[in-house]
Amino acid sequence: MILNAIKSGIRQMWSNRRIVLIYYLANLLFGIVLMLPFRSILGRFVGSSLMGEMLAGKLNMDFLFEFFKENPNVFSTYAILLLALPIAYWLLNLFLSGGAFSVFASNEKYASPLFWGNAASYFSRFIRLALLSIPLFAVLFCLQFLWTAIERIFFGNDPYQYITHWGGWIKVGLRYISFIFYFLILDYARIHAVSTEEDRMRISLWEGIKFAYKNFWRTSGVALLFFISGIIVLIIYNLIADLLHAPSSLVILLLFIWQQIYIVFRMILRVTLFAGEVNLYKTLII
Repeated sequence: MILNAIKSGIRQMWSNRRIVLIYYLANLLFGIVLMLPFRSILGRFVGSSLMGEMLAGKLNMDFLFEFFKENPNVFSTYAILLLALPIAYWLLNLFLSGGAFSVFASNEKYASPLFWGNAASYFSRFIRLALLSIPLFAVLFCLQFLWTAIERIFFGNDPYQYITHWGGWIKVGLRYISFIFYFLILDYARIHAVSTEEDRMRISLWEGIKFAYKNFWRTSGVALLFFISGIIVLIIYNLIADLLHAPSSLVILLLFIWQQIYIVFRMILRVTLFAGEVNLYKTLII
């Protein structure tokens, strides 16, 4: 059933490639808006630093440390912008998800009135849903601290070093699991709202929790496969980006093209995940 959901998701994604394009263009536009305020200050810094040549290639932590050392006021100057942009990106993705889920739930191909009309129609509902889910996120996020309690109970306040080391990895794993399960529940709550035209988001949130819990292995299996695929794509991106080090215009252009290809693959995975989740929901809810 998991493989069927993924196959169906791939077919629906391919039939609705314009949704992938919309997600890509939205992310590209957002990235441009994000970089504009920092363009002048970064340009001045790179022009006066020997580390400017390190911009070609993967993100260099030494470059970041030097940048913030030379520009200590960057956070205070752009504090409001740095706070507003993540919120704006979150709202943008909520808006687009309403159109994507509606197209996949209706079994129709992409049409502008269908996508954009439903994106606008469900936007306020999805905002309410996200706000209602904050306590759920807090509970799931705190699951990682269960290991801290286990350490204290069985190993005392000063556990062996190997216990602390592996305990840290366990907490990281629990943190990722909590993130995956939270967004999984939020996706199925949105699918429920779209499929049933539910206006009470507390009902959709509860239905999303019940559906994810009752079908834990199937829902988490689909999400986990896409999560692992995203990691593999990121590793491949970094391996090739590492090769693009020369500070020449051609290399920088090639790096930019490779970054855009990476973003496209990320958007393909996201849209395919949405389509696969809708298919799984419709199969199991009957």
